Amino acid sequence: MSADVHFLEFPDRLSASAAAAGLIAKCLREALDRSGQTSLVVSGGTTPRDCFANLSRLPLDWSRVTIVPSDERWVEPHCDSSNEHLIHTRLMLGPASAARLLSFYRPELDVAEAPEVLEAELEQLPRPFACSLLGMGEDGHFASLFPDFDGLADALNPVSARQCLMVKTAGSPYLRISLSLSALLNTSLIVLLFFGEGKRRVFEAAVQRGTAYPAEALLSQQQVPVRAIWAP
Repeated sequence: MSADVHFLEFPDRLSASAAAAGLIAKCLREALDRSGQTSLVVSGGTTPRDCFANLSRLPLDWSRVTIVPSDERWVEPHCDSSNEHLIHTRLMLGPASAARLLSFYRPELDVAEAPEVLEAELEQLPRPFACSLLGMGEDGHFASLFPDFDGLADALNPVSARQCLMVKTAGSPYLRISLSLSALLNTSLIVLLFFGEGKRRVFEAAVQRGTAYPAEALLSQQQVPVRAIWAP
């Protein structure tokens, strides 16, 4: 395994989620102590829900934190399939309700225009991000960087100037906006939280390299340390 990737195994998903929240909180505190303002990338889906619940209760100065989705479906924020909806209902509660959210969905924009607008707004945020919390699918995708995305090669270029992309794939009914790998690597730490035996097999294959999994690019880069947290 790469010296920059550390695999942490937990007996259950609740303890794994609590450990992930603890790592993220440590990064946030350190970033706030250094610069007074910081930003945090978070993923969507079902995996981070318990991690979000743990994070939301932590006594941080959330008013100085901007939360950035790793990716978003181009749907209204009230929809259950929206990552923004998940962030509002699971993370931005209690103390964490004071945080600011960088919303990706903009009803006044065509989806093709959104990446350029969002890139300009990302440039105004405190970076590097304090931490990037990512998940991984059984097809090896992270954020919305899917194996069948036509623009995948550029999206996985760790030094690409592209920070944000529109993603269209045959496997999803939604157009999506996603941060690129180069944007996600502008962070102090990547926490990769994933569950189940299938995803563990994908992770182990990607670490060994020679796969077509997008996650291999994340796990083989040498710029940012990765803490991979897994439970059955």
